[in-house]
Amino acid sequence: MACAIAIVALTLSVAAASYAVENKRVKIAIEGMRCTSCAQGIKAMLKRTPGVITAEVSFEQREAIVAYDPERTAPEKIIETIEKMGYKAKVKEESFISSRTTP
Repeated sequence: MACAIAIVALTLSVAAASYAVENKRVKIAIEGMRCTSCAQGIKAMLKRTPGVITAEVSFEQREAIVAYDPERTAPEKIIETIEKMGYKAKVKEESFISSRTTP
């Protein structure tokens, strides 16, 4: 009986610890891309960056739109990743995109 009560108490504690986390989206201006291969390379590197959920890079628009988990990364780290590849980057716009419950 004591074991069952402990399990119920633990389950309630875990449920009470859940909270909503807002993912964010950032639009980043990128200078120095010369072709679509440049954009594809940036996209591939961003997708391997911890905390990045999705990344779309447009050579034509000279920008990246990146969805990320703000608990794992920040726009500054995303920009740093792009700049380490030899491009110039700066934030154009930031926004919240969704909410999820995390235990």
